[in-house]
Amino acid sequence: MKASETATTKATSTPENDVTTLKKETSYHIANTPELAQLPELPNGCEAVAATMLLNWAGLWVTKQQVADALPKGEMPYVNDDGAFIGSNPEKVFVGDPYDAGYGIYHAPMAETLNQLLPERIVDMSGSTFEQLLKTIQSGTPVMVWATEQMDAPFLELEWQDEEDQLVEWYQPEHALLLTGWDDAYAYMNDPMTGKEEAYDIAEFRSVWESMGSQAITVK
Repeated sequence: MKASETATTKATSTPENDVTTLKKETSYHIANTPELAQLPELPNGCEAVAATMLLNWAGLWVTKQQVADALPKGEMPYVNDDGAFIGSNPEKVFVGDPYDAGYGIYHAPMAETLNQLLPERIVDMSGSTFEQLLKTIQSGTPVMVWATEQMDAPFLELEWQDEEDQLVEWYQPEHALLLTGWDDAYAYMNDPMTGKEEAYDIAEFRSVWESMGSQAITVK
């Protein structure tokens, strides 16, 4: 089923020649997507909640706590006996604890976890273009995306080394959401922080999504 589409024409005139033109405005929206909040149970579990909304939409009844429990987890950054600042890598595990102190998890280990819960239906479309992201919504399928809270510009908060001596760069305020629609001005997302659908400036969303690595997971 495709997303519902609405198209309107809006008359505009140019002051120079007073010629009226018609501009088509199109919007796509996926109805009846679950709306879940991460608070109070999962203060750092936005990824688990966004993923739960995607799984519930796909027909798998699972709770946000079950998804959070299924995630692979690793240690928060700390200073070891040699004075080195080390910790786990969000490209492999959830850094910390979604129920307590934690940072988060990126697309690859999240997709692997979701594939265990919903085998052969998970699509990791990270690295896709923004146009491909919007076309997925247009086809009627929501997408879990990595962005920031309120679409604030991401900033580098911490750097550390993982167990394999790889540099980890953590950008804040990292946030995962479920993309459910878009139009000429806004991207619509079920936001785990508020527990409801929010509208964010689509250009700002694109900039933040691409800055956070163009990470996205959907279902087929």
